[in-house]
Amino acid sequence: MSEIVVPASSRVSLQLHSRSSLQESLSRLNMEGTSVDSWDSFRRGSFPSSYRASSTVTEEVLSDSSSSGIPRDGISTLAGCDFPNSALHHEQGDAGSNANLFDKLEEAFAEAEKYRKQAYDESLRRQKTEEELISYHQKARKSEDLFLNEAKQRKEVEETLAKANVEIQLLKEEMDALKHNRDDLSSKLSEVSEQKVTLEQQAVEYGSIIIDLKDTVAASQALIDSMQMEFEQLKHERDNALKHAEELHREKQNMVSSSDLEWSTEFSLLELQQATQNFSDAMKIGEGGFGCVYRGQLRNTTVAIKMLRSQNLQGQSQFQQEVAVLSRVRHPNLVTLVGYCSEASGLVYEFLPNGSLEDHLACESNTSPLTWQIRTRIIGEICSALIFLHSDKPHAVIHGDLKPANILLDANLVSKLGDFGISRLLNRSSTVSTSFYQTTNPRGTFAYMDPEFLTTGELTARSDIYSFGIIILRLVTGKPALGIAREVEVALDKGELELLVDRSAGDWPFVQAEKLMLLGLQCAELSRRKRPDRMNHVWSVVEPLVKSASLPVEPESIGHWVNKNRTPFYFICPISQEVMRDPHIAADGFSYEEEAIKGWLGSGHNTSPMTKSTLEHLQLIPNLALRSAIEEFMQ
Repeated sequence: MSEIVVPASSRVSLQLHSRSSLQESLSRLNMEGTSVDSWDSFRRGSFPSSYRASSTVTEEVLSDSSSSGIPRDGISTLAGCDFPNSALHHEQGDAGSNANLFDKLEEAFAEAEKYRKQAYDESLRRQKTEEELISYHQKARKSEDLFLNEAKQRKEVEETLAKANVEIQLLKEEMDALKHNRDDLSSKLSEVSEQKVTLEQQAVEYGSIIIDLKDTVAASQALIDSMQMEFEQLKHERDNALKHAEELHREKQNMVSSSDLEWSTEFSLLELQQATQNFSDAMKIGEGGFGCVYRGQLRNTTVAIKMLRSQNLQGQSQFQQEVAVLSRVRHPNLVTLVGYCSEASGLVYEFLPNGSLEDHLACESNTSPLTWQIRTRIIGEICSALIFLHSDKPHAVIHGDLKPANILLDANLVSKLGDFGISRLLNRSSTVSTSFYQTTNPRGTFAYMDPEFLTTGELTARSDIYSFGIIILRLVTGKPALGIAREVEVALDKGELELLVDRSAGDWPFVQAEKLMLLGLQCAELSRRKRPDRMNHVWSVVEPLVKSASLPVEPESIGHWVNKNRTPFYFICPISQEVMRDPHIAADGFSYEEEAIKGWLGSGHNTSPMTKSTLEHLQLIPNLALRSAIEEFMQ
């Protein structure tokens, strides 16, 4: 909307000029005495142009005021000043009335100016309002466009959502199929994982075995090289060696007949044939490279008969060695040699019904696993037997083939060490550990053999200590002997020893099992210098562990050197509870004082005093070996 804006200075000049022009016109009218018609003429065009301009401006202002909402009372005030008519009524008045008219006119102009200013302000407000209205209109247009776009997008989204729902349904079906496949794969993965764990364990075991074998092969290679160098020389010396062996054979036969066999009974080949039903396979209970073992009834007593292969020198040597050793030593944890047969290289032992320790560790023939208490006791018993052998006088005895297969168990699962075929008698020096036997043909079971014995051919007491350490580790872990020391060392480094404890032995206290494993590792060191030098030192660790297992080993079982003031329990008759003077073996395998057991049987009993089971027969056989041990103890 257009609007005429008159500057304030122009308005003042217009007012002054209009006032003077109006006074002149009124004076002329008074002088001429014009009529009302003259006023009409004045009203039509006698005002000066400047007044007309002012009037025009005023009219426009009034017009604008009217259109802009200016109050009409201001305009009526201006209209009330009908100066042409007032001039006609007062044309004969004095000049003072004209002044009043001009004052009113000025007031009207002032009032008009006021309303014009108000109109101007209102115009600015209206312009601002219109601009805001236009802005709002534009915003409304934009909002409408946005709404349309949003509606369009909503429609597109709905269409997309509908498509997505279809796709989701398809995906759900695919996911169900994938889930089914996943379950199948998970089941297969679980099986593969179990197989992987098994294979990894086998790989670790085989890795340890390979490392041990490499070490052993490397150590053995030097021995092989030296043996190859000596081979030619040995071929030339073979005849002399055979002659020398024959001489030794004759000397040992003389030695056996003179002194070593005084505690044993000699049986004829016919007696052994009758006892074993002519060495029937039905009576065979074992077989090895040395020969065969039979169960037999000899003089109304169940015995074990070992028939060595006497066709070769090795069989004869083993026969002579076992007779030489077992005829001169007696210990509750050593197999008792009942007798021998020199014409057929046969050895007769007490019968031990529970087989070997190897059978129980491997759970062969449905044998039940040994409890941890029994295993601990067996460790103590073998330690006791080795102390006795190594400290024997005048010759220390080195077993040389210590392994679970050579440890037998009686009816009460008491262990007894046997198979002394490759044992050696050592001349005692200042210390047992420095005495040794030299050979160029080491024999034994590889997994239990002292590595230094393999490389140097020197058999010492520490060779038995090494084998004893491997046996300890087997009893605690239940794992195979080959590579067992390496496996325990790896577990020790990882802090996982507890995982190796054999759970089939029961709830084995880890503190005790850990001490035994550490002892086993110390005994099974590759270097002899790192092993305990005497079994006495090993006993200081084993003894408290045996006691804590609630299956104590009698102190006397270590040998009579421990405490001569107390009688060994195996010298006591189970019936009379007194030291036996003439022990006899009954059908139950236990030894009793002759008078006591005869009194028991004579009173009408046909059962064992120990087991309460029915005796197969009532025959008694003298226990000469035990009687000799008692006599030696009493001296």
